[in-house]
Amino acid sequence: MAFWKRAAAVIIAAALIVSCVFASGDLSVAQAKADGVIVPIFMYHEVKPSKTRKDVITPYEFESDIKYLNGCGYTAITMTELIDYVDGKGTLPEKPIIITFDDGYYNNYVYVYPILKKYNVKIVFSIIGKNTDDFTEYPSENIDYSHATWPQIDEMLSSGLVELQNHTYNLHSISKKRFGCRINKGETAVHYEKVLTDDIGKLQDEILLHTGKAPNTFTYPYGKVSKESYPVIKKLGFRASLTCDYGVNIITKDSEVLYNLKRVCRVHGVPIKTGLKEVMKTLKYRE
Repeated sequence: MAFWKRAAAVIIAAALIVSCVFASGDLSVAQAKADGVIVPIFMYHEVKPSKTRKDVITPYEFESDIKYLNGCGYTAITMTELIDYVDGKGTLPEKPIIITFDDGYYNNYVYVYPILKKYNVKIVFSIIGKNTDDFTEYPSENIDYSHATWPQIDEMLSSGLVELQNHTYNLHSISKKRFGCRINKGETAVHYEKVLTDDIGKLQDEILLHTGKAPNTFTYPYGKVSKESYPVIKKLGFRASLTCDYGVNIITKDSEVLYNLKRVCRVHGVPIKTGLKEVMKTLKYRE
């Protein structure tokens, strides 16, 4: 019996190794590594047991993702660690990955945070300021629509496993007036800069006042990027920005590579193993 147990363990370990290698894909990984460091970034939103949809996964799915990443030797890093590497102030693990959560949902506090503590994994948590303020004033424990409060965010930050970033104060919406923080047709650069500065700057100031540290990364609502936003984002002090553009990032020592970083949306029913395999395939199409 002991022999068969050992044999089974060897088979399982071998299968895991093959699975992890296959996740890197049949592609030009060697060339990509020669160019820089491969850093996949995964984008999550809500995590809850029921009412799942495309971008809403279950706690079981998220924990399975973390188990897979750990088993394959990936290490989740923060945006600050990535920026420090580019600045020559730090190093990166052999297989870095960034796990981002957008919008600041309360169900992230309920279901994601315990898993982070269980496996000692870091995430990047980008909040919508007005929602955080509103639910702090009028708390709710409804996992379907509530957002994390400042005390809950404080608790997560104190663990050292959650990094707080800016997802606008109140531009995360679609209306006749504006789509996220994208520039409107015919809008002047001066007016557009004021809109972004007033809104994004407000959340920067609030987070700085609340935590003593201003975010260094801006997360575009809906991934809607306008080229006119680039100088404004830099002027506001952001060292990096996250989009919803699909792809994997090759990080060099050029600080410009930190802007408009690509991500992969973690889709319900599509495990991170599959997501990694598919996004890595894009490397072989690089010119």
